[in-house]
Amino acid sequence: MPWMAILDGMVTVGTWASRAAPVAKFFSDVASLFM
Repeated sequence: MPWMAILDGMVTVGTWASRAAPVAKFFSDVASLFM
């Protein structure tokens, strides 16, 4: 079923985004220190 692949992709993207968000915030905070 193609739906399973689509759902797997959405879960993967959601998991990656939730893990990347704190890292992006960390880099944003570090960059603001040097500005």
